[in-house]
Amino acid sequence: MKKNVLFALIAALAAPLAAHAEGYYVGGNVGRAEQKVDLDGLSFKEHKTAYKVYGGYNYTQNFGAEIGFADLREAEKSGNGARISSKPRSLYVAAVGTLTLNDQFALIGKAGVAYTHVKVSASVAGISDSGSDNRTSPYVSVGAAYLLNKNVSVVAEYEYFGKIAKDGDANIKANLVSVGVRYAF
Repeated sequence: MKKNVLFALIAALAAPLAAHAEGYYVGGNVGRAEQKVDLDGLSFKEHKTAYKVYGGYNYTQNFGAEIGFADLREAEKSGNGARISSKPRSLYVAAVGTLTLNDQFALIGKAGVAYTHVKVSASVAGISDSGSDNRTSPYVSVGAAYLLNKNVSVVAEYEYFGKIAKDGDANIKANLVSVGVRYAF
């Protein structure tokens, strides 16, 4: 009898940890993307609602890999007859580290690379120009997950995509602060 009770207690305590353990997962987040443009001594930030979708595999309770797509939405700034806009979309691959703090809460860290395609357009005094840039940059993320049940977690993250576009002294940096839901299989 004591053996059965001990086994049941161990199984009950280990079950919540299984969601942070091995296996596939998918998720989606919505949040606030920030693009910071530095252009010939002029610097400005623009914020937009953005989203990302992702999937991954946890090899162990503490280590996994993830691939995702983030649409950081179009940022636009205009004034004094001039307008500039950028529209980045990023694909990233990252190693994922998970630190389980208790039965329901875990900290998450990611490090990898992001491949970003940015469409840029500008106009001033009736003259306009547009182009695009593809850039690979370091990708880092920190966040937390709260386990709702065996399969579903709420996730909050800060992600830094680095310099997503660069042309001479001009560059664009991007990050995303988001919350979402992750489903583990």
